[in-house]
Amino acid sequence: MLTKCILSMRVARDLLARGCKMIDVDTSTARPGNVVFIFEVNEHFNKSLAEISQKGR
Repeated sequence: MLTKCILSMRVARDLLARGCKMIDVDTSTARPGNVVFIFEVNEHFNKSLAEISQKGR
């Protein structure tokens, strides 16, 4: 299973609202003190993330 870590709470909430599956929440190893939201990667996730990225521009 492929996974993707999301650092933004806003993006994570938007992905959840679109029905993407969050697997876990953990502390960031790259940015100590921050939280990462770990999502299962599939076609729906990729499409949703692309739409969210376009919306933010």
